[in-house]
Amino acid sequence: MLPQDPEREAIGRSIAALLIAQQIKRTGQVHPETLLTEIGALAGFAVQMSIRKSVIERQKLDPDAILVQVATKNDEVYYFSDLLNWMLFENTEQPPYSVWSYVAAAVPPEHQRLLPDISDIVSNAARSIGTKRYGVPRLPPEHMPHKLPRAALEEHWRAIRAEFEASHRDPSHWPYDVAAAAQWQMLTGRGTIDPPLAARIVMEAAIPMSKVDPRTIIGA
Repeated sequence: MLPQDPEREAIGRSIAALLIAQQIKRTGQVHPETLLTEIGALAGFAVQMSIRKSVIERQKLDPDAILVQVATKNDEVYYFSDLLNWMLFENTEQPPYSVWSYVAAAVPPEHQRLLPDISDIVSNAARSIGTKRYGVPRLPPEHMPHKLPRAALEEHWRAIRAEFEASHRDPSHWPYDVAAAAQWQMLTGRGTIDPPLAARIVMEAAIPMSKVDPRTIIGA
């Protein structure tokens, strides 16, 4: 497990509880795969928004120097960045660690070999940009979410950002707060979904949603 941060764990539990409450209100029950997809989508997008708010705006940098914009033939825009990759899945050695580090830490040591191949998820996201396959999780049919990552992001980002602001969380903390929500949900729900599969569900949503255009997301 990663070093404990009580404040981060608290906001993570709060985010998970908020999403659980909204799902119960909407459907009358909790669908674990959908909940993990929602958290993953929010975590990925939070990485990009953290870069924009805590790095680019704060240091008055040129956004194009940090985030590389890619436009598709259907006029969609996506963003790529070495820093985004570092925060999302590469940094496994030092605080604040990556989103992936929080997710992987929820998987018991004896099951670590079953963790998904992050490079494969990254490659699939890059290959599918501008197509209808973009952001569609590659999961067994019986474990598909009831809501795709993009729909989850559009539905919940404004509420999650309001939660950050109400908790006075600096944007530099946002991705890791949502990652803590993923970790908490994986640990509490491990009797329902095997942790390696739960990790895949989270990252199949997080990686593609980290690249979407904020101008298309309400509240961003």
